[in-house]
Amino acid sequence: MWNPPAVDMMMSRNDKESLTMLGNAYKNAADEIGIQKLAPKDVADTLRQGGTFVFRGKTAILEHYDSKVGNNCEINAILSSLSSSS
Repeated sequence: MWNPPAVDMMMSRNDKESLTMLGNAYKNAADEIGIQKLAPKDVADTLRQGGTFVFRGKTAILEHYDSKVGNNCEINAILSSLSSSS
């Protein structure tokens, strides 16, 4: 489910107890809900990595969809969107 660099990052910022709790939460969800119901109906939805969104009221002034792990929005783009939307 997670690639080695993602696991390494999780390990560097979490202790064993919190990672155990996370693993147990996934296991309990799979046991109680069923693994098939945990997965999105559209396989393309599993490829979404996250994103960054800035809103002014209901209007999106910045939308960045991460294409892969680590493809985060540049901080300068975020700051620029804030200053240009005033």
